[in-house]
Amino acid sequence: MNLHKSIGYTSDWYHTLLLSLMLATTIVVVLIFLQPFDIYTNQIEYKNIKLVGYGICIILPVLLIHIFEEFWYRLTFGKWHIYQELVILVSGFLLISSTAYFYNVLVVNDLNIKLNHMLQWFTNFGLPFAPIFIPFWVYLRLRFSKIIIQPDIDKNEKTISIEGYNQNEVVEFLEKDFLMARAQSNYVDIYYIRNELPKKEIIRSKFVDIKNKILSAEQVHRSYLVNPLQINQIYGNTRKGYIKITKLEEEVPVSPKYFLGIKKYLQNQS
Repeated sequence: MNLHKSIGYTSDWYHTLLLSLMLATTIVVVLIFLQPFDIYTNQIEYKNIKLVGYGICIILPVLLIHIFEEFWYRLTFGKWHIYQELVILVSGFLLISSTAYFYNVLVVNDLNIKLNHMLQWFTNFGLPFAPIFIPFWVYLRLRFSKIIIQPDIDKNEKTISIEGYNQNEVVEFLEKDFLMARAQSNYVDIYYIRNELPKKEIIRSKFVDIKNKILSAEQVHRSYLVNPLQINQIYGNTRKGYIKITKLEEEVPVSPKYFLGIKKYLQNQS
């Protein structure tokens, strides 16, 4: 798995709130109607009302962690990657489980907090919910996510220098002159503008190395990296979409998520 692959991101606060409400409702329904962990044997005043409170233990952490991921999203120049998604899912689940523990001890059972019992509670009550909670959370984040293309114009004047694995194999160009890169087995085709004409260089390198060098570029397909400022046309649909790059005849395939993002980007440019 390429952990640095760009994926969609849920930046909208409305969708984040809606997502948290759907997660909370699902868990509360499970607790009240299925009553796992022998909840039905516990004689607690206002039990169902207190069980509804576990929903708050989901909503608040999801909203809180969204503040952090918004900051992280901006640090990575408006791109979201698989490794970031994994960090958010794991840390978010731990935060939700911790919040639920404190709620269970202080509100539901009116007991004193004992941190040495926290790990045991997480193992016995938190982890069993992971097979239900995390896949549904992943699905909702994927469902509400989208690709937002917002190239940083100020960065495009810098010079990009890419070194290949072969001796004295170096390609240099201005970032604004980059057109696209195409991955092949053990090689990468790099297209850029020199003296107002398109130029192609083939170097021995990893595709991910090229991607890490040109941070303003977008990986619109698993084998293609393009400069969004050089996209001049999009056609097809989300199932089979293509874009055209300035000064190049080649069609570039586009993934479904990127098709919608590029289409909106071009509409905003017109």
